[in-house]
Formats: sequence, C-alpha cells, structure tokens
Amino acid sequence: MDSAQIIARAWSDPDFKAQLLNDPKATLVGYGIDLPAGLDLKIVENTADTMHIVLPAEPSQAGDLSDDDLQNLAGGKQKTGEAPTV
Repeated sequence: MDSAQIIARAWSDPDFKAQLLNDPKATLVGYGIDLPAGLDLKIVENTADTMHIVLPAEPSQAGDLSDDDLQNLAGGKQKTGEAPTV
C-alpha cells in the first residue's frame, strides 16, 4: 500500500480513516507496511479552514550539500563538461 492508496482508502472508508488518525502506526503495520522501530508517526487532516505545513527536519551536518550543490539540484543545472544523466 503506497501513500496514494492510503489516502484513497481513507477518503472512501470512514472506519479506516478513523483508525489511521487515531493510531497511524498500528494501522499501517496492520496492513503490512514496515515502519522503523521508535518512529513517531503523526497523520493530520487538512480541512476547509485548516491547512498543515510540514517543516522538514534540519539536515545533519554530516553529508550536507554545499550551496552550489543545492542550487544545481534544485535548478537541474549541470556542471560544465558533465554529461547529462538520464
């Protein structure tokens, strides 16, 4: 079950939606989705008058990309002389 299937099921099955909002981890594990141990999973629902924005966790210092690397990834630019990747 991927995220699109989870959303579609929640929209069409009120009982599944209630379980998902009440205990998302147990619900997903019950449908065979493997989740890392110790993961705190929260599922929230947007409504007509409430919108949630997810702020990603700050990347760790190890393995951070440089500003140039980020710009190249975000803009899809290639360094001079590099062959395009397909």
